Amino acid sequence: MTTANCKEKRLWVRSIEKYYELKEKLDVPHLVNRKKYLWLCALATVGANQFYAGHYLKGLFYLALSWTGIPAALGFIDWMAAVPKEADEKGNILI
Repeated sequence: MTTANCKEKRLWVRSIEKYYELKEKLDVPHLVNRKKYLWLCALATVGANQFYAGHYLKGLFYLALSWTGIPAALGFIDWMAAVPKEADEKGNILI
C-alpha cells in the first residue's frame, strides 16, 4: 500500500483493517483437552478457560471484566461451542 492510498483512507477504515490483521495473527486455534476445557469454562469469570487455550488477550479481557456478569455469559457460550466438538483419540479439540 502506498502512502498516498494510506492518507486517502479514513482513520476508522485503517483501524478496522489493523484489527482484522491482528485478529488473524492472534486467533490461531490451539489443541486443548476437551474435559479440562469444559471444566475450566466454569471458571470463565477469571478467564481460566481462555488462558488454558492459549488466548491470553481474551483471558485478560475476561479478567478485567470479572466484576461484571459478562465473562460468565461468554464462558457459557464457550462451553456451548466446545460441547458438540468431537475429540480426537487423545481427547483433544481445537479451540
